[in-house]
Amino acid sequence: MTIPKSQLWRGVAFVAGFALVVAPGVVHRYARYQHDCGRATTANEIVMVSGEDLNPGRRRQQLIKAWNDSVPTTGKMPARLIELPGGADQERAQLLAAQQLRSCTYDVLSLDVVWIPEFIRAGYLEEFLPSEFNRNQFLDKPWQAGTGDDGRQYAIPYHSDVGLLYYRKDIVPKQPRTWEDLRRAVTKKALSKLGGKDPAGLATQLADYEGLTVNGMEAIWGAGGKVEWRNNKMVVDNAAATGLRRLTDGMASSVIIGESAEFRESHSLEAFTDDRVLFLRNWPFAYQVIAADPLLKKRFGVAELPGPAPGSTPGSGALGGHGLAIPKNALHKKEARELIAFLTEPVRQQQLFACGGYVPVRKEVYQNVKACSQVDRQVPPDSPEVGDPVSQEQLQELAGILDAALERARLRPDVPYYPAFSRAFHRYLHDSLTQGTVIDAPTLADRLTDCSQPTSPQAACP
Repeated sequence: MTIPKSQLWRGVAFVAGFALVVAPGVVHRYARYQHDCGRATTANEIVMVSGEDLNPGRRRQQLIKAWNDSVPTTGKMPARLIELPGGADQERAQLLAAQQLRSCTYDVLSLDVVWIPEFIRAGYLEEFLPSEFNRNQFLDKPWQAGTGDDGRQYAIPYHSDVGLLYYRKDIVPKQPRTWEDLRRAVTKKALSKLGGKDPAGLATQLADYEGLTVNGMEAIWGAGGKVEWRNNKMVVDNAAATGLRRLTDGMASSVIIGESAEFRESHSLEAFTDDRVLFLRNWPFAYQVIAADPLLKKRFGVAELPGPAPGSTPGSGALGGHGLAIPKNALHKKEARELIAFLTEPVRQQQLFACGGYVPVRKEVYQNVKACSQVDRQVPPDSPEVGDPVSQEQLQELAGILDAALERARLRPDVPYYPAFSRAFHRYLHDSLTQGTVIDAPTLADRLTDCSQPTSPQAACP
């Protein structure tokens, strides 16, 4: 869904990391925007905004429909979900611009967990009182993602995410516990059992975008390394460089499929379903896709990511997902809180998980796993969920793995200006993957330090 032109932010150019710039000659239009805030104060609907819903069944839209269907009985205000196209970077830029312009266009923001600290520190979000939501009913890591430095809560978990490892259990019956286990499993004999062209070991997301930052951080954690902001500079240890070199070395061999340098989530998933790789690093949404594949549905396994050493705990996946927040300039704050409470009810979380492939954030869902047909008896006839392609038993298995993975999940580095940090990180790593430049911890640390603050020179951090 696109935003009507009347609601677009006027005189705004997104340049140099999506910083906000008001173009010359449009000051009068900006003043008018401040006056009317881009929306009639009499608007009688809750407006929620998120990125595009690409998961099966578009369950987030289905939940808004369920809310609206209840309006005649409850008497509550109807809601509308706007999906912003263009990917995560453009989504963040538009949401940030709306707050900078003091827009009242939106009542509920669905924010990526990586963006939440930036919005909190800028003072754009309303606080939730402890009496409104019981944090003990939510998983710890997703809840903490919405907590500010002051200990107050500014976003309520909506759905989570964490990196997982999918593997061909018919060819590799034992899941790899370490990177070395995975590397040793990629043998000529194992690859010969794959039916796709140019078989390789692992498909993952190494294109020059946020997915490469995620993969890079998971490789670092899998090697026991650290990349963190400390005393106003970025610290990168030698173990971190070792983890990153596993990616570059893997690309130079058949351990990682060569096209991964241009793969995003859908491309890497396609390589796995096309019978071209033994392993796949991807998000939990991929489970439903693989489970519905006639060739693979009984031939794959899923596990936590490999750990740093034999006998150690599994590795840490990057924490993803979204939290629901209320902007300071929202028109309908009370009604927005009611909608957020509805969207995070256990039954809604069960529907997101069983019918849409989203990772639930309520503890109760993990204790009482149900299939889609058990939690939504009004599934449309043309919906892909008909017939429960993912059974209750499969969902129980996945829930157990997700519960453990989320307990070990980590947030990406908390730096003063995350977008510039991430661009600098994934572009440095992509150059190493595609051009063969050597991974060097001190050089990477200096570059990340220079590019992790709002005042970073754009020429050095494009």
